[in-house]
Amino acid sequence: MQYPQRTFDMRKTLSTLSFALALASGQGFADQATLNALQTAGITLSEAQVQAVAAAQGDALVQVIAGLVASDPNAAAAIVAAAVAAAPAQAVAITAAAVAAAPAQAAAITAAAVTAAPSQAAAITAAAVTAAPAQAAAITAAAVTAAPAQAAAITAAANNAAATSAGLSASSAGASAAATTSSVPSSSGGSGGGGGGGTASPN
Repeated sequence: MQYPQRTFDMRKTLSTLSFALALASGQGFADQATLNALQTAGITLSEAQVQAVAAAQGDALVQVIAGLVASDPNAAAAIVAAAVAAAPAQAVAITAAAVAAAPAQAAAITAAAVTAAPSQAAAITAAAVTAAPAQAAAITAAAVTAAPAQAAAITAAANNAAATSAGLSASSAGASAAATTSSVPSSSGGSGGGGGGGTASPN
C-alpha cells in the first residue's frame, strides 16, 4: 500500500533535482549574472523585472535592459554599467538600445558602457551616435573622458557614425521631397493655350 506514495516521492525528488540542474546549467535563469550585477548596483527592480532579467539572454536581454532604462532614465548609467560589466559581449547592442530608450541620457550611458568595456570604446561610441545623432558631440566627449587612451579611435568612430546618419537622413529627406513633388499635378498646357486664344485680338 506504500508503493504509490514512494513513487510520488521519487518523482518529486527527481523533479527537484532536474530543476536544480537546470539552474546550474543556466536553463532556469539564463542571466543570473546580470541580475546580480543590477541588484548589487542598487537598481530597484519589480518582481516582474527580476524574472525578466533572470530569464533573458542575447537579444532578449538587450530589450529587457532597454525597458529598464526607459522606465527609470535617471538610473540609465548605473543600469548600463552593471549590464555591460556582466554581459560584455552585448555591450554595443545594450548601449544602442539604452540610448534609443533615453536619448537625453546618451552621454552618461556611453560613459558608463565605455568604462565597463573600454576595449569596445570605439564601437560603443559609434552605436550611441547612430542611436542619437543629435547628441554626437556630447557622446564623443563622454567616451573620450572615459577612455582617453582611445581618443583618436573614438573620435573617428563618432565622426563616421555621424556622417552615415547624416547621409541616411539626407537620402530620406530627398526621397520624401521627390515623392511630394511627383504627387503634385502639373498645370495643363492645353488650358494655357486656350487662355491665350481667348485673349487674342480679332483680325
